[in-house]
Amino acid sequence: MPALTPPPPSDDPVRQGAPAPEHRDTVTHGVVLAYHPTRDVLENVAALLRQVPRVFVVNNSPDASSREILAELDPHRATVLEQERNVGVGAGFNAGMRAALAAGADNVWIFDQDSTVADGMLDALLVAQRRTDVTVGIVGPALRAAETGNVYDTDRGEGSGPVDTLISSGALFSRALIEHIGLHDEDLFIDYVDHDISLRAHAAGYANLKVYDTLLDHRFGESTPARLLWRRVYIANYSRLRMYYMSRNRIVLARRFGGGRWLRDDLRYAAKAWVKVLLCERDRPGKVLAALRGLRDGIRYDAV
Repeated sequence: MPALTPPPPSDDPVRQGAPAPEHRDTVTHGVVLAYHPTRDVLENVAALLRQVPRVFVVNNSPDASSREILAELDPHRATVLEQERNVGVGAGFNAGMRAALAAGADNVWIFDQDSTVADGMLDALLVAQRRTDVTVGIVGPALRAAETGNVYDTDRGEGSGPVDTLISSGALFSRALIEHIGLHDEDLFIDYVDHDISLRAHAAGYANLKVYDTLLDHRFGESTPARLLWRRVYIANYSRLRMYYMSRNRIVLARRFGGGRWLRDDLRYAAKAWVKVLLCERDRPGKVLAALRGLRDGIRYDAV
């Protein structure tokens, strides 16, 4: 795909209130990444189809159970893209994004299988994407904890504002942005895929915007309740594989992009997460070893 050169970005991307939604003059297709989906994915895709004309569902677990569930989707508006195996988050999203662009999409809107789009979310994101005071990169919604209904502190506000990184689920990409910075780094496989593409957009002069006027209910890992001293907390219970890739890819991105606010925020979150891993989660020795292997391989990684 040809590269596009964006206009010079604003030196001071400020938070801006959102005007009323305009008439949609662009085509947006959705992409949903499925991995051993439950029947909830049918409702989530149906909700997405109320805002976009077409959805591409990438089946990253091509087994009989997954195929049986996904076969119930409307074949005229939902296209299932079967993968031979679990190709990872980066490659899975890329397969769907390529298909959406080939189908004529001006924008591609990507989701995890367990995310339910809120009414009016696309219009809110498109309003932010039309901002002219900054060179707009990736646009995504604010997050709310699915378990508690609490809006995260960093996701409170009005209008839209610049952030270093956005999570994959709910992220809106323009065709022009994708043609300029490329798709996800498939070698990262799963964790920090969203950080990498966000930081690449930022490095190319784009402002990634979080839209505070719309909320996506989000769940980290299995997210089960536990007791930590006198407090009720939620633990992610990530697998050893996830612990490996989180550790490895954090180092890879730190080498690739250097430090900054994104890394400080990430290390702060990781420190809190590790307290819960060491005090509350199962399989603690195995997860520690997996993280140490990831740390080693991140230092050795040569595709920075």
